[in-house]
Amino acid sequence: MTSAGNDIVALKAIHIARTKQPNFYSRIITNAEQELYYAELQDQLPFELFVWLAWSIKESAFKYLKRFDPDLIFSPSKLQVSEFKRTAEQWNGVVQSGNQMLYFQSIISSDFIFSMVNDTADFSETYRDIKQIESTEPVAQSAAVREFLLERLDQLFPGNDWQIGKNPHGWPVIANEEVELPIPVSFTHHDHFVAYSFKLTDSLWKAHQHHAEVL
Repeated sequence: MTSAGNDIVALKAIHIARTKQPNFYSRIITNAEQELYYAELQDQLPFELFVWLAWSIKESAFKYLKRFDPDLIFSPSKLQVSEFKRTAEQWNGVVQSGNQMLYFQSIISSDFIFSMVNDTADFSETYRDIKQIESTEPVAQSAAVREFLLERLDQLFPGNDWQIGKNPHGWPVIANEEVELPIPVSFTHHDHFVAYSFKLTDSLWKAHQHHAEVL
């Protein structure tokens, strides 16, 4: 199962008091997640950050799963974050949708929460970058994150003619010489922040090399 999914939340753009209201957070976190927070996490993380962390994880999982079910509708209550582990630099854990288990990796800074998901707990083949931009206009955000990704692809594969397109169902695709490559990528933006993540496994690398040789 190969896909990509990520999400970013700009913390200066959230409404803390509103986030703490039950009629708001109950649409994002489940009762089980709330119990987990008070049992294990309340000494490590303010409640409003926990709510938005859960949101970013679930949004990432939704993007990941939608590639396999284009009709999937985002419903946070149907996604369950069942495990949180904190390291010095990030949070890791598990998010489930029915019987489907995914793994997340999240960063919480003073400015944003960023999450991405994977089908294994090993993110060594997943690339990601986060950037602050001046504009908050959607068109500018979209252009900035695509340019950001193209810069990284040029570093990894110099001398290629990269394009960023869009699948008929809406998710971004990477193409070279107008041929779509099997490298799943996800974009996210909120307020002044944009980010991407993509997965480049050995098999996907070989597929790219084969494509380059054919051309």
